[in-house]
Amino acid sequence: MQQVNRVVLFTSSCLAMPTINLLLQAELLVTVVFVDDEAQHIQHEQQQLRAQCEALNINLTRWNNNDQLVAQLDQWHASIAVSCFTARALDDEIIKFFHGQAYGLCCGIAKSHQWTNSLYWHIRTQQNELPTTLQRLNSNENTALQSVVIHPFDTYQSLSLRVASALASALVNVMAKLNMITWQSLNEKQVLPNTAKPITREAITLSFKTHSANDFVAAAKAGNPLYGGFILITQLGEINVLQASTIEQNEFFEPAGTILTINKSAGLIVQTKQGAVVLDIISSQFGCISGYRFASLANISAGMQL
Repeated sequence: MQQVNRVVLFTSSCLAMPTINLLLQAELLVTVVFVDDEAQHIQHEQQQLRAQCEALNINLTRWNNNDQLVAQLDQWHASIAVSCFTARALDDEIIKFFHGQAYGLCCGIAKSHQWTNSLYWHIRTQQNELPTTLQRLNSNENTALQSVVIHPFDTYQSLSLRVASALASALVNVMAKLNMITWQSLNEKQVLPNTAKPITREAITLSFKTHSANDFVAAAKAGNPLYGGFILITQLGEINVLQASTIEQNEFFEPAGTILTINKSAGLIVQTKQGAVVLDIISSQFGCISGYRFASLANISAGMQL
């Protein structure tokens, strides 16, 4: 008699919901283990996970301590662990319970608990696609699943939703052939530079003198909405830019930070280290408004330094 896979899914985010739903439909899911974390940037995703599981009557188990969880896993006769959008790595004691059948769904070649970093930096470094992989936890082995094309308009939010759906479909497809997968050793050289590094305040802070117009556009998309776009240092203090766009016209030679144009149709256009940028949407003490409205309320004009 063929053994039925009994899957326990570990997650910290509502982005795991497509995977949860497909595992339920396939009658493979035993429970969802909630991996709590105090990181501010994923609090909304954690709240949404709890709310959606409650609405669908999905059992959500809290991971309080390893001994208690291992005892529960034994009672459930759990045979496979899947880490999907978890805020931290699973402990060795938990992984060992599954005897080599603990896996991580990963965005890029990063670890499964680094999904925010990977999504952010793939957009920020202007990559064309984001690969997804299935990794065998506590080993150096993985297998490629599928790549998700990054659209020029993708923000962190839009890309994360498509990656979540892609990971869910890919997992269900490989569940039936886990024993036939050819695992490959993970080569650190496969990891794109900067696509797994921490997202610090310094990393999301830009200035006109040190960054280009393309940098502004990419940083706004990568940080929208999770980090409020990016922090911009100006003469008026720090503001957040949630959307920016480049402008194609004659090259400007004004110093970086010079306001080139302010009008209702063109918006707020400023010279950067390389190229001019339109600050489309700004969050400041005036609220979340267009660049044109920000300029009007801040009483700034063309020719001034921002």
